[in-house]
Amino acid sequence: MPDLVVCVKQTVDVYQLKPHPETLAPQLAQAQFKNSDFDLNALEEAIRIKEKHGGRVVLVTAGHDVKTLLVRECLAMGADEAYVFSDPAMSKADGHVTAFVLSKIIEKKVGKWDLILCGEASLDENAYQTGPRLAEIFNIPHVSYVSKLEWLGGSVKAWKSVEEGVKVVSCKTPAVVTVGLEINTPRLPSLLMIRAAQKKPVNDVKREELGLREEDLKPMADVLEVKALKTERRRQVFEGKPEELAEKLAETILAHGGKR
Repeated sequence: MPDLVVCVKQTVDVYQLKPHPETLAPQLAQAQFKNSDFDLNALEEAIRIKEKHGGRVVLVTAGHDVKTLLVRECLAMGADEAYVFSDPAMSKADGHVTAFVLSKIIEKKVGKWDLILCGEASLDENAYQTGPRLAEIFNIPHVSYVSKLEWLGGSVKAWKSVEEGVKVVSCKTPAVVTVGLEINTPRLPSLLMIRAAQKKPVNDVKREELGLREEDLKPMADVLEVKALKTERRRQVFEGKPEELAEKLAETILAHGGKR
């Protein structure tokens, strides 16, 4: 029976995020947080493997202000327990810091595991780094852009999206798999599942338990500024016959191509 670890990041809901009308900076103080969509697909896939083959699903998450309610949502979906690292120093964490902290939680708290599942990217930054970095830290195989996954005992078989279509690969476990949105549809927990989640353990993890130093939480890359892209419509109106309109439109697009 597989022991599965799922890494879930809590992010701002970018679909509800609005930029400041003058500075164009995102108004984070007013933003709602949610579990990153890609990571919920990873969690759903882990739960499906568990339902078919048995085992357990352990959730790990790290952030500057982890919301327990959002952790409980993951437990309600079917995860068995959670390990949470919530530290203000994670507010500027990049992919390097995030993967390092998650690896320490997995190494020191989770115990035995066979497979780590992550979303292929986070909803907010879309850096695509956590999964590959975890595989590098543990020196194990990594399969990315997975749209279908099968557990085969001591190995996995994965269908991964590539430019020319889909490629089928396999590798032995332990391994890291990063999944895309197309792999499944995350379930909506029932009231019974939500109630059952209240009894599942949420383990808070401190720096000292992981042996983390201040410098371990310093990012390798600093984000200097984030702004929304300001766009304006040209509002050009074309009149004439269809063939004339097509020609005018093509000429206008070519004339202004690459310009804003």
